[in-house]
Amino acid sequence: MKSIKTFVFVLLTLFILPLNIYAADEDSTAEAEMTKTQIDKSSGIVSQSSPIKGYQPLTVAGQEIEATYLEETLGERYGAIVFLHDHARELEDQGVVTPLRHQMPQYGWSTLTLALNYPFEPAILLSPTVEDASEAGSAEPATEEKEGDDEQQDKLLLPPISNIQRLDAAIAFLRAKEIDRIIYVGHGTGGNLAVELLDTETTPIQALILVGTPKLKMNEVFKTFKHPILDLYGDNDLDGVAEAVQQRKVIMKRTGNGQYAIREISGADHFFTGLETILVNSLRGWLRSTFLNDKKNN
Repeated sequence: MKSIKTFVFVLLTLFILPLNIYAADEDSTAEAEMTKTQIDKSSGIVSQSSPIKGYQPLTVAGQEIEATYLEETLGERYGAIVFLHDHARELEDQGVVTPLRHQMPQYGWSTLTLALNYPFEPAILLSPTVEDASEAGSAEPATEEKEGDDEQQDKLLLPPISNIQRLDAAIAFLRAKEIDRIIYVGHGTGGNLAVELLDTETTPIQALILVGTPKLKMNEVFKTFKHPILDLYGDNDLDGVAEAVQQRKVIMKRTGNGQYAIREISGADHFFTGLETILVNSLRGWLRSTFLNDKKNN
């Protein structure tokens, strides 16, 4: 009887143990896949723990502004593209700017982006009371916080850096690298800003590319711009963009700018979600036909 029990126990061990090991392996695999998924998701988000590729802050009036610069990797420099990001977006953003600035260098175009100063509503933060600080442990943290507040207040007292100052610094940075051909690419409101700055920019640019740009506020400046212009948008873009493009088309026709072109990308939204490759190829193709007809390997 004892031998039968022993035999049954051995059989159960042989069958059940592998199942437990398999289940444990499945749990480990699932955990690994979850970690990998989390890493994959976080890899596309800019955070303090993930430095921005090509991070190159610029100093303007004694203050440092965020910027990025990527040198062309083709081995033949065609020029530089300065990106003006949209309102409520950042210089590194998973919309239009990031795929363009990362991919255009392989086609001979260096890229530069910089943080722009758009109007915004300040967030209202409630400071902790002394009683709260005491309950947290001691009064020292409240003193440290006050010192931090004073330092932040000192920064706020510095004069704001205007967008024209930022663009001037970017142009000076590129000129120091002996880059003569400079292209502006403005996404959304960034396109509107680019047009506004054309009248005040002391260094002329060679071309302007508007991506999903709404109605312009300064059509008079736009009328006098005789350089090549590409107006690019998606058929699922924001309301008013398609109409604004048609208005600019009429203006360009009236002023006789034969270097104005329109590209409508079928299926694209304001951020060209899932169509980043088409976006890159559209800009690359237009730049090639406009400036590099006699060039090869582009």
